[in-house]
Amino acid sequence: MTRRRDRGDGGFTVVEMMVATAILGIVMLIVYGTLNSGVQQAVDTESRAQIEAQVRVASDELVRDLRQAYTGDPSLNAIGTMTATTLTFYSPDRATPFHIRKISYRLNGTMLERSVTSSTDTDGFPWTFGTTGTYVPVIADVRNATLFTYADQDGAATTDPTGVATVAFAVTVDHDTAHGPGAVSYATTVDVRGAGE
Repeated sequence: MTRRRDRGDGGFTVVEMMVATAILGIVMLIVYGTLNSGVQQAVDTESRAQIEAQVRVASDELVRDLRQAYTGDPSLNAIGTMTATTLTFYSPDRATPFHIRKISYRLNGTMLERSVTSSTDTDGFPWTFGTTGTYVPVIADVRNATLFTYADQDGAATTDPTGVATVAFAVTVDHDTAHGPGAVSYATTVDVRGAGE
C-alpha cells in the first residue's frame, strides 16, 4: 500500500528538489558572473593605473632633465643626437658643485631605455666623461614608432640640433585587458632652455 503525502508531512518531492536546485544554480551563475566581472574590472583598472604611473614618472624625469639642457659653453649645443626614436642631450645633475650628465633615450624594440653618463669633473667646460652609462628600461610595451619630434622657434619641424626650441614626446603603451587589447597614451612638449639665445 502506497502512502499518500499529506500537506502536514513537510517534505519535498523529487521534482520540487530538482526545480529548486536548478533555480539555485542559475542564481549562483549570475552572482559568480557579476563578481568575476567586478574583480576583473578592478584588476584591469589597477594594471592601467600602474602603467600610467610608470609612464608619468619616466616622462616627468625626461621633461625635468630636458628643461635644464645645458653644456656650460654657449658655442656647444645642448642637444646631440635627435631622431624619431633617439634623443641625447646634456643636463646638469642636482649636486653642488654640479656634474654635467650626457642623457640618452632610445627605443629598443618595444622598450624605451635611458642611459646617463656623468662628467668626472665639476670645474666647467670642457667636460670630461667617464665610462658610458648602461641603458636601463624605463617604459615597456611601447606601441608607437615615433616618440620624439622637434620644432624650431617658429614651430616648424626641424632636424637641426642647433635650431631645436621644443621637443615633443609622445608614447603609447600596450595595455591588454580581459575585454581585449587596449592602450595608455601620454604626450608632452618641452621648451629647451636657452633656445634661440
